[in-house]
Amino acid sequence: MNKPDISFEEIAESIIHTKKFNDLKKESHHGLTRYDHVMRVARYTYKIAKFLELDYVAATRAALLHDYFTNKEFNGVTGLKKGVVHPNIAYENAKKEFEISEVEKNAIVSHMFPLGDTIPKYKESWVLTFVDKSVATYEVSKYKLSNTLTIYMLFIINMLLFGQK
Repeated sequence: MNKPDISFEEIAESIIHTKKFNDLKKESHHGLTRYDHVMRVARYTYKIAKFLELDYVAATRAALLHDYFTNKEFNGVTGLKKGVVHPNIAYENAKKEFEISEVEKNAIVSHMFPLGDTIPKYKESWVLTFVDKSVATYEVSKYKLSNTLTIYMLFIINMLLFGQK
């Protein structure tokens, strides 16, 4: 178990100061930058994993690296296929620059579950998966979709989950 006093900043320091990580500030993602998205996901992952007494260091590092790629690396891949392949691209990039544990690897490559072929097998992986989905939904609805479309989407989700009223 990790020491309970390791701050988010201490965990993030060795990652966020690299050139490639700072290149994420130039990448559009969910209506803002990939850097902003990753930092939001990492902060929530840190808080939740720490609260649940999980390996919050590994969970936070994986969250910081879960979208560790630039759009140039896709060679024309778009849409849903991009969602399927990007976790492996992020992992390949991460392992070139950092020592990645098995928990971190699984969390990175499985964070798009149920897309792709890797299932989260650690609690830390599940935390990252759920946080990323939650944050992405928030970001897309706030920064990318119109208010009308957001309301319509939430109405449809409500009907699917709770039935017609």
